[in-house]
Amino acid sequence: MSPPRFDSLVPDFRKLAGALPTLFSRLKQIAEATSEMPDMRAGIDSVAVDTAQLTGIREGVEQLSVLMESLPEIDQGVRAVAADTKALPAVRDELRTVAQATTVLPRMDGRMEQIEKSMPVLVEVQQHLARLPDTIESIGGALDRLAVLLDRLLTSVENLDSHVGALEESMKPIARVADRVPGGRRPSE
Repeated sequence: MSPPRFDSLVPDFRKLAGALPTLFSRLKQIAEATSEMPDMRAGIDSVAVDTAQLTGIREGVEQLSVLMESLPEIDQGVRAVAADTKALPAVRDELRTVAQATTVLPRMDGRMEQIEKSMPVLVEVQQHLARLPDTIESIGGALDRLAVLLDRLLTSVENLDSHVGALEESMKPIARVADRVPGGRRPSE
């Protein structure tokens, strides 16, 4: 039994060989699009070194043949990833803007802490404010009673004024007699 020929392992070696430059070109595009991923590059390089130690090349080539059939789909996926990764610089800029906008958060946190500390006092004030309508109503009732008393006092003062006026009139004859009595009061001149 003779060993299998390499060209029998790959159904269309020329097709495979023709597709390799395109594959390398696309891999280069992927590498450029993902140049910020040095760990992946190191992993790919180590895979290249490790391929010398692989056994079962026949199974690997058959798998490669199956996988190569899905290259157009992979190509579309890679192109979509490349298109999507073009937006990453803009996203990075937006994240910087967000980071700058969040610099006020520590000051806001301090203010919120002060508000939190003053909450018990605010709750107490709120409880007092809840009783304020009753207090105002009570004061209103007292003011109404005071107004009634003031009206009555005004009436009493008016009555007293009229009585004092009448008393003064009735005292005038007595005052004239007192002026004539010796040692009595003398009118001032």
